[in-house]
Amino acid sequence: MFVHENLPEGSDDYRSRPSVMLLHGLGSSHAGTYMTNMALGFVRRGYRVFRVDLPGAGESFRETPMPPHGACSSVIRDAMQYISRSFAITQWYMAGVSLGGNILLRMLSDPEHRSRCSFEVLRAIAVAPPIDLDAACRNIERGIHRLYANYFLRAIRRQIRERAKIWPQWQERLELADFSSLRRVDDTVTAPLAGFRNAIEYYAAGSSKPWLKNLQTSVKLLVDRHDPIVPYFIFRDAEYSPSTEVIITDRGGHVGYLRRRPLEQRSKSLQRKSMERKFHRWGDTWIVDKLLDDACW
Repeated sequence: MFVHENLPEGSDDYRSRPSVMLLHGLGSSHAGTYMTNMALGFVRRGYRVFRVDLPGAGESFRETPMPPHGACSSVIRDAMQYISRSFAITQWYMAGVSLGGNILLRMLSDPEHRSRCSFEVLRAIAVAPPIDLDAACRNIERGIHRLYANYFLRAIRRQIRERAKIWPQWQERLELADFSSLRRVDDTVTAPLAGFRNAIEYYAAGSSKPWLKNLQTSVKLLVDRHDPIVPYFIFRDAEYSPSTEVIITDRGGHVGYLRRRPLEQRSKSLQRKSMERKFHRWGDTWIVDKLLDDACW
């Protein structure tokens, strides 16, 4: 995996503050829009930021045959341990989006986390985390949600072909791959390459839901009732620790969280209409503000 560092300009005050670790979702990378937006927000506030390319995601696929998947929390923990020792970092804030949020929760809820790490995660935010990977997969394969499944399937097919040019393991998997559904892709490609027998074993290992009651870190979950990818019902019967707060929205979709910009904030440099000028992603700003606001914790 790759880790990309961003430092504030002109001062080393960041050394006395917790560093920030950001984890992206499936199909994204350290360069995703929400990742760069959050990183910029933290850096402007004087914080050191590390943005991860999950194993096999972004450009890291050139360095490892590991596929992007949700059961890699131990890899993230080991990377943070290495960074902490290399840069004398003892305290962290964390934020994870979608699959990255689930990985974050799975790592922090692991009973071995505190005993094996020399660093401390003070607080964390997980946005739309698929805490039950099996349920999320079933949900996205149903009805109109299938549109999202087809989008992911097209992207995954491209990724597999690209990786097959570099790694013999991927070429072998490409010949056996079943693209009829996301579950079948996980069965025939993701799970075997990640070291699991099948998708069910992979989903069970990666899902954070059974572990949430173990969380000791202060954590906020931002979820939406109408998320087309991560179904809201998986959060209703979860058992949470006292350090966990679940925040529910009604119009966020799956990590969309768009809000119309005031007229005076819209760029006048372009004559044509632009979604970027008319709307802004308030969720990215919300994560920065909430994570850094002591009063919210």
